[in-house]
Amino acid sequence: MSFTRLRDNFELVSKYGDSVPLYLFSDLFLHVPGYREMFSVNMRNQRDRLMEALGFAVEHANGLQEITPYLHQLARSHRKLGVQDEHYMKWCASVVNTMRRFSGNVWDEGLEREWREFLFGLTKVLVDGARQDALKRPAQWTAEVINHDRRAVDTAVLRLLVDTPFPYVPGQSAPVEVSRWPNLWRYYSMANIPRQDNTIEFHVKADGAVSAALVREIQEGDIIRLGAPIGTLTLNPDTGRNILLIAGGTGFAPIKAILEHVTRLPVPPWVSVFVGAREPDGLYDFDILRTWAAKYSWLSVGAALSDVHKPELAASGTVSEVIAGYGRWDAYDAYVCGPPAMVDSTVEILRGNGFSDNRIRLERFASKVTPSQRFVS
Repeated sequence: MSFTRLRDNFELVSKYGDSVPLYLFSDLFLHVPGYREMFSVNMRNQRDRLMEALGFAVEHANGLQEITPYLHQLARSHRKLGVQDEHYMKWCASVVNTMRRFSGNVWDEGLEREWREFLFGLTKVLVDGARQDALKRPAQWTAEVINHDRRAVDTAVLRLLVDTPFPYVPGQSAPVEVSRWPNLWRYYSMANIPRQDNTIEFHVKADGAVSAALVREIQEGDIIRLGAPIGTLTLNPDTGRNILLIAGGTGFAPIKAILEHVTRLPVPPWVSVFVGAREPDGLYDFDILRTWAAKYSWLSVGAALSDVHKPELAASGTVSEVIAGYGRWDAYDAYVCGPPAMVDSTVEILRGNGFSDNRIRLERFASKVTPSQRFVS
């Protein structure tokens, strides 16, 4: 089946905006009342993500195998909410009901057949991903806050002790839930390589409900919940090139983990690290870089301040401007993490410097990333 009508139908229905996912969730909660308890009170973000994910799948309706890694990750992510196989079947029924509701005279038996066949294939991949993941790890972990270090008015470094082994690759992030905001999950990058004592470190800036709670309310001894780690901002040590690490704000967390990973390599490449911030408080963890630079001859570090002139501490300008001032970086792979504007400007400069996209790995913090961007980044 070509699913041509299905794609056209999704485009037509999408023009009704937020009314579509609002109706879909209402229909779902009506038929599966307990499902509502899996989500936070404010569901605007969930509605947006639902339509983005569904649209991404519809784009690949004729080749779901091409996005199987993304769909499996989606299924893994939903395990922390308590989603079971039967929930996917109920969800499919609600999707069909919603498309019928907004399609008007366009809807007929043939179009419904396309939707049901597409959703059957989609559900099969999702259920398979969830079952495979369940064989390897729990749906969620609990962790105790064993150290809470307030580094600035809006920034804290938290050290957590996870209840059971928490496997991840340096550079990845994990969803976090606090008791103050049940079912509201926010992703944070681990700032260290996996440790035998099951401790992890998060760097948090109070720019949202969960983040504000972690910075201003959470105390030592408090318990939080973690979901499965995700992300592709991970080290590729096999390219033979040197490494350029670029961070903005708390985007330093995964960069720090990647750098720690490099220190464990038998023969580390040359590494240059640049950290950018608006004001000195934004360089909240720069001392560790100075310590490592003094210890490792292959490591050089630099900082940039865009809003404050302090030449004794950092170069003036944005981190991307400072990097551009060093000339060409032909022998390097770049890893970039930070606020969306910082990441975008840095990637633009790197491309102008001759970097191909396969030499750049990136992650945008606090941004609304579409499923397709998350899949390919």
